[in-house]
Amino acid sequence: MTFSKHEDFQNKGILKLANVIDVDMVADVQSHLWQEVSHKFGIHLDEPSTWFSNAHNPVGDAGAKRLNGMGSIMRDLKASGKLDEIEHAIQPVIDHVFGAHTWRPLDLWYSLLSFPGSESAWNVPHKSWHCDEPAVVGDTEPWSLFVFVFLDNVTADMGPTTVVSGSHRRAERLATALGTSNNAALINAFESVNSGLFENPEDVTLLPMDQVLAPLIQEDPWFQELVKEGSPDQRIQRFIEEGNSLHGIEQKVVTLTGAAGDIIVFDPRCLHTFSANVSALPRQVLRLDFKRQL
Repeated sequence: MTFSKHEDFQNKGILKLANVIDVDMVADVQSHLWQEVSHKFGIHLDEPSTWFSNAHNPVGDAGAKRLNGMGSIMRDLKASGKLDEIEHAIQPVIDHVFGAHTWRPLDLWYSLLSFPGSESAWNVPHKSWHCDEPAVVGDTEPWSLFVFVFLDNVTADMGPTTVVSGSHRRAERLATALGTSNNAALINAFESVNSGLFENPEDVTLLPMDQVLAPLIQEDPWFQELVKEGSPDQRIQRFIEEGNSLHGIEQKVVTLTGAAGDIIVFDPRCLHTFSANVSALPRQVLRLDFKRQL
């Protein structure tokens, strides 16, 4: 059985699209970002000794290091117009897959710059699995799409975002059984992406993001194992290669990897987390969010 790209996305919550951004365009933005990182933080791509000192305010754990303070760099980059061509390349691809005038980009871009940590072997992560949007009863679409833009060639050892494909559908199912109404505060917190979608927010039944993982662990041994430590060989075999199926929903751990110029469209209701960068290189990935149109 073959699926359209949209159907594939609806099933898995992830869609990879290759060669969307011209490599020269990618290289220009990449170069500009490293210039700004060098200017602001004193971090130079070709000098590993500068990648982290106490002054650079890294966040993350031993697996990978990310950088606080990239928000102002991304806002300035957006204001400069340097990201406009990338947006103009992404929009028609989104229109083609999801329908014209269905999704439009927000103004805010994010940098997901990750540096190597202290771990030596890549493993399927067991910590910090979370969702970024609630599951709404009766609504099969998310409020937003996350689009990851690869500025580097990112392989699994470089600490990619790691996702449980199909977990958004498990969240939808849980929402039907466990969802509650009177979530106006949570709905209002997402006003930038859900404004106008609901006539009466107090009548909307949904499952909050922080109430997805626990019931999955309770009903599914696969998730019980996912949040426990284990050897890389065993965990890669169990979660990436084998996966699992329950209630007719297939799920696997997927690493968001790709070549410079590729994009990945991601449903933020899927469970996901960061993974260890065990390579010798930092990697630059950007994220642009798209808002659903009425």
